Amino acid sequence: MKLESKVGAFFIGTLLIFGLLALRTEKLEFLGRATERTFRTEFAQVAGLNVQGHIRIAGVKVGSVKDISLEGHHAVVTFSVENRYAVRQGAVASLSSIGILGEKYIELDPGTGGGTDLPTGSTIPSKTGISLDNLMETLGAIGTDVKGITYALNQSIGGEKGRQKLDEIVDNIRSLTGEFRAMAQENHAAINNTMANVESISSELRDRLPKIAKQFEDLGKTLNGMVDENRPELKGMVADVRKLAQGFQSTSENIRSITEKMNKGEGTIGKLLNDESTVKKLNEAVDNVNQMLSGFRTMDLRLDMGAARWTSRNDSSVGLGIELAPRKDYWYYLAVNSTPDGKITENTRTITQIDPVTGLPTNTLEKTRTINSEQVVTLSAEFMKRLGDHLVVHAGFIDGKGGAGAELRFLDDRLRFGGLAYDFSKRPDKPNPRYRITSSYQFWKGLYVQAGVQDVGNKDFRTAYVGGGVRWSDEDLKKLVGLAGAAK
Repeated sequence: MKLESKVGAFFIGTLLIFGLLALRTEKLEFLGRATERTFRTEFAQVAGLNVQGHIRIAGVKVGSVKDISLEGHHAVVTFSVENRYAVRQGAVASLSSIGILGEKYIELDPGTGGGTDLPTGSTIPSKTGISLDNLMETLGAIGTDVKGITYALNQSIGGEKGRQKLDEIVDNIRSLTGEFRAMAQENHAAINNTMANVESISSELRDRLPKIAKQFEDLGKTLNGMVDENRPELKGMVADVRKLAQGFQSTSENIRSITEKMNKGEGTIGKLLNDESTVKKLNEAVDNVNQMLSGFRTMDLRLDMGAARWTSRNDSSVGLGIELAPRKDYWYYLAVNSTPDGKITENTRTITQIDPVTGLPTNTLEKTRTINSEQVVTLSAEFMKRLGDHLVVHAGFIDGKGGAGAELRFLDDRLRFGGLAYDFSKRPDKPNPRYRITSSYQFWKGLYVQAGVQDVGNKDFRTAYVGGGVRWSDEDLKKLVGLAGAAK
């Protein structure tokens, strides 16, 4: 078997294995070592909390809900927390939500720093958080209090004593109006100035209102002229609308007839809708779709847009990448790149020269070797796995060729050093695989700079590159979408 066939079979097998691992997302463990621990807690009610819901510490997602069951009159929630987050003695879980009507999640107080770590399977006590249901109960209690207050006022104001109190209130109001009258007399000049300003504004409006009315009149004449000019077309539009209304009426009658037959169980669709087994299957299908959508809601999304300058070949590369992360320890990477790919061209020509000794013409062959660059669009699709806190390995299609690589990440993934190898097919101009050395540093928010060496193994195409770009996290994208919605 040729080397190309062996390498292709190797990468196809690798992609199949990664596909099987992706289908078992919730059970994925690397080298037999679990990456998260499981705990239990109980609530009086968990309305709005779903499986795959978030577990947060100080608002940061640290795990997810695995199962929700009913034991007696309490809801038992089984959830997982990643191993890198400590959960100690004294931890407390509470049910919360993002906003009033936002997504429900479990807020976890991990306990004090001096406590011992809880083993997996431990039961964590819970406390009641603030929710919409609590607010409604509070409002009900407030309504009861208001009824009691009105009853007390009725008891207080009713009767002879109540009338005496009302007389006192009227006397107080009479005294207050007298004070207001005296205040108005003292500030008579200021009131006159205010009235003068109002008269000035009204006089200005008196001058401008006729002009505005004239403008509206001219606008009405213009609109009438436009209507007169397009009257035949308007009549045609009205006729079309009438035909459309008649069509809608006929369609509604047909729909009414069909629904009556379906309700009676006539026809294939009517039998299906009135069959209990069909309804049960439809409900199961809807539950499966809801479960799948809940998995998509928990998936993080990251974007990476960058550009680099090839120093040796005086060319540039731009690219846009997207990362889909079902979990913190692995994700999928898709990218589109516009890259200058070098090619060697050899030309041979015959040169005729005069021999200085014999004086006769002689022919010699001259070969010229040039490297040309052409901009090509390539696709990348890789599976990326985090091993420990700093090492990330990846494999898949790199610039349309099979390959793999590794990367060391520090400072919360802002500082990265890596290397990769791809395109193992040998060609005369590229006898060795394409090796790339990469490095990048994210210096402010999403902005980063990058540098490295491309085609390390092929000296004719070897070149250094420098550039930069911007990375958007899932939270950044949510903020951008929120700002776009607010702008509308």
